[in-house]
Amino acid sequence: MNTETPEPKETSTARAPLANISPVGFVFMTLAVVFFLYQIVGGSLAYFFLGEDLSAGGNMNLLRVVLSFGQFMFILAPAIVLAILRGDKLKETFRLNSPGIAVFLLSLLGIIIIQPFLQAFVYFQNELIFSIPGSEFVKTLKDLFDSLEETTMGLVKAGSLPEFFMVLFVIAVTPAISEEFLFRGLVFHNFEKAMSPAPAMFFAGSLFALFHFHPFNLVPLVILGIYLTYVTYESNSLYTAIACHFLNNFISAGAVYIYGTESFGSESMSADDKIYYAVAGVASAILFWILLKTIRRISGSQNKHNDTGGQ
Repeated sequence: MNTETPEPKETSTARAPLANISPVGFVFMTLAVVFFLYQIVGGSLAYFFLGEDLSAGGNMNLLRVVLSFGQFMFILAPAIVLAILRGDKLKETFRLNSPGIAVFLLSLLGIIIIQPFLQAFVYFQNELIFSIPGSEFVKTLKDLFDSLEETTMGLVKAGSLPEFFMVLFVIAVTPAISEEFLFRGLVFHNFEKAMSPAPAMFFAGSLFALFHFHPFNLVPLVILGIYLTYVTYESNSLYTAIACHFLNNFISAGAVYIYGTESFGSESMSADDKIYYAVAGVASAILFWILLKTIRRISGSQNKHNDTGGQ
């Protein structure tokens, strides 16, 4: 009788070169790689191919193509490759599942409902900051970011409907796919391995906000990032976050195309207008909170996600 104990088979995870890195360490390694590839390598390649056109805003359509290529090549592709090198199952890591129709539609509705609150928050936040004595440095910093936004506004503005569709591809489609695979896919999945779902959502959403390097939009971006992570978790599908991200950016791009600006209240407002926008912001926040509770109740997530993390 053979009493030898068979050697355990080596799993694909054990063979994976990045399998032994801690989940949180893997997240920050991933973001460091993406930052280097997208900001340094991608920026250098864009300047190499466009030269003076990059700073002067010469051929906008070419610049848009280059930027879209950069996001797919230096954000989306690294997220997928790093997941493979970690030995993770791609369908599980990126939640490539069909969402329930009710949660999916409610998630899209949430993007629309929260817009007045986000816009009002930015307006009153800036008004409060700039009213503080000695805030000259903050005003200078705001002017710097405003000037940077002006240089990129040419990417968003469209003079015709066909050009608007090109803008949508660059501003809405490309980041909705690339950033969601990175943050709601790889980043969130690894945070779930290290902590319970709630803090995993918070950290994934906050890193998403920090990734955009815009301090004056930080709080709205954190809210948006956490919401996108929340609907990903509740629907158990990355497709929900991709659709919501697209809709959010579509609203901004559409506002620029129609009105020439993406936010209301960008100019000085009367006292009555301020009251109106404050009430609209509060109502928006209340409705948004109710919607979150509704999504939670419908999804029944406590029974659906036992195998996806937060162990």
